[in-house]
Amino acid sequence: MMNAVGRVSSGSLLTALIFAITSFQFALSMTIPALPAVIDGLGGDAGAIGLAQALFAMAGALATVFLPLSDRFGRRNYLVGALVMGALGALLCALAVEPGLFAVGRFLQGVGVVAIPLSNILTHQYLPPARFGRALGLLSMVNLGVSGADALLAGWLADTYGHRVVFWIMLIGQVVAVVTVARLLPADMPDPARRPDWTGMIILAFGIVSLLTGISNVGTWGWDSPWTLGTLVGGLALLAVFVAIEKRVTRPLIQVSHLRSRRTWPLLLVPIFAMGGLFGLTIFVLPLYGQDSTVGLGLSALEFAALVSVPSSVLNCIFAPIAGGIALRVGWRRLLLVGLVGMTVCMAVLAVFLPVLWVVIICSAGASALFFGLSGTAANGLAVLLSPKESSSFLPAMMSCAFSIGAALGISLAVSVLSGLGGGTQPAFTGTVGVLAGMSVLALLAGTLVPDPGSRETDPGSRETGPGSRETDLGIEQSEPLGKDAPHHS
Repeated sequence: MMNAVGRVSSGSLLTALIFAITSFQFALSMTIPALPAVIDGLGGDAGAIGLAQALFAMAGALATVFLPLSDRFGRRNYLVGALVMGALGALLCALAVEPGLFAVGRFLQGVGVVAIPLSNILTHQYLPPARFGRALGLLSMVNLGVSGADALLAGWLADTYGHRVVFWIMLIGQVVAVVTVARLLPADMPDPARRPDWTGMIILAFGIVSLLTGISNVGTWGWDSPWTLGTLVGGLALLAVFVAIEKRVTRPLIQVSHLRSRRTWPLLLVPIFAMGGLFGLTIFVLPLYGQDSTVGLGLSALEFAALVSVPSSVLNCIFAPIAGGIALRVGWRRLLLVGLVGMTVCMAVLAVFLPVLWVVIICSAGASALFFGLSGTAANGLAVLLSPKESSSFLPAMMSCAFSIGAALGISLAVSVLSGLGGGTQPAFTGTVGVLAGMSVLALLAGTLVPDPGSRETDPGSRETGPGSRETDLGIEQSEPLGKDAPHHS
């Protein structure tokens, strides 16, 4: 059983979580305008740097797969460890002189994404019901970039001093986050008796890595390459083995029966497809196209940050804090669908009018804000509300993993498609954006299948484990049952 050693004020809790999320946000957003400078500084290989970005997202997926270790070793310890790895990653990126070391650094930085699911779990655990929705919106706002100042700073630094100074700034942010979390976040009592599902975690991790490796390298290897076929088939085989094992172990990493429920799988597909489309677009395609002086928009790093990155952050800052309150009035599911419809329209228009600067500015900002600000907040809220009664951390942890898998999938797919269509040409960029827009359509279709948390729909995946049970399917335990303090659908 995971217990807090001491009590903590809501201000101290949120401060610690804000610093943790901000350090990850820096690692994500400050790299975007600096990406062309990174490519130039490390040898001009856009494909290699694209794969480094995919590794950043892939690390996030793996870190959330191993999230049950936070119950075994303590949530604060797990978060501090992830932040320390992020600091080491920033150091390696700052010192790298070739793409290989830079890729290792980006992988380590990606581990910091666990700050997001742990923040959702901890706010749900420590805050009263009336504050949970607002806290979720506040943390979402921080995760999306409060004002875009970090992107502006990164663009100016990349133009003026090169990309390395950007990663030195990230390192400072990571160190500050480590100290703040260690001092302010309440200590938990690790449970040495807990035995994590090591077999399940390792097989699932290798399956995800194998699949994403194959997708990332299709443009280089080709679809008929033994390497492509081997990694894709091997990944699917490992996932099949994982499912078979989880059906038989006493304390599975994932309760497979829950995945069959309509309360689970459609909601998980939403971030996989939506994050795939948006991350492939905003983290890889647009920074390259926007700063391409031959076929693209020809912007500098600072101009790209000011015209593309900042509007997204400003809109996110407006949408995210109010999303939780809106959801309590109009419904979490309806808010999810509104955001997905708007995102899909923006992505489709962008695919058609990619060479038009004002379309790129409006549609990229709109797509980002509508999903991250509205649908993303709604998806996190729905994950809490739709999680099985006996497994209150099941869907929040799975949701975070789905976000990370979607991000890795989108970047991997964007790298592969852009390379396969001929690299830095207008048809290649347009075709890649079209494929990513198609992913947003799939996200919307999945969203229509998500049930309303206020309905009385029977969940075939749920089961009662007995009075007072707190055990979750991912090995994480909550101090309070979900029904007592979760926000209620109105």
